[in-house]
Amino acid sequence: MPPAPYRYDAVIVLANMMDAHGRLNAETRARVDLACQALLAGDAPLLVACGSADRLEGELPIAEAIRRYALEHYALPSDALETEPASRDTVGDAVFTERHFAAPRHWSRVLVVTSAYHLARALKIFTFVYGPAIAVEGRAAASDDTPPLRAHEARSLAAFATTFAGIEAGDQAAIFERLRTRHPLYNGEVFPAI
Repeated sequence: MPPAPYRYDAVIVLANMMDAHGRLNAETRARVDLACQALLAGDAPLLVACGSADRLEGELPIAEAIRRYALEHYALPSDALETEPASRDTVGDAVFTERHFAAPRHWSRVLVVTSAYHLARALKIFTFVYGPAIAVEGRAAASDDTPPLRAHEARSLAAFATTFAGIEAGDQAAIFERLRTRHPLYNGEVFPAI
């Protein structure tokens, strides 16, 4: 269990987009605002911001832009904010936060914050990647919910299921190897291979 009095070991906030100057779009700001409110409410001692620079213009990882936004807009101590700049999508958010934070710090419960239309898929991915030893809960920031967004989520979840078929939830070695070899955002098809 997380140390008392916290409900979670960490709040993990998933990025959407930002511009070339590091300004977060409204959807990402809504996610970060909700995540920061959870920290201020005492739900967790740590916020982990996810997102690389690979899918965006410029060199600044979106995780760092989120961190800067949180420091500028909320009275949070800087040591309560960490970044995971290796992730290029939701699957990477789960894999790299598990590898770099959850496993080495022996987390038992996390809160994932994302947009309402994206929450169901994010929870399925995080629950699979983290496995049964870590409880994953979610909170949804207000967002659009349109047929095209729902269709995109369904396609993405189907692709995830195909890519990771045959792997047991929480099998970190197999999940990472499959990410590294078969996921187009990590195997060299779209961006440099990890």
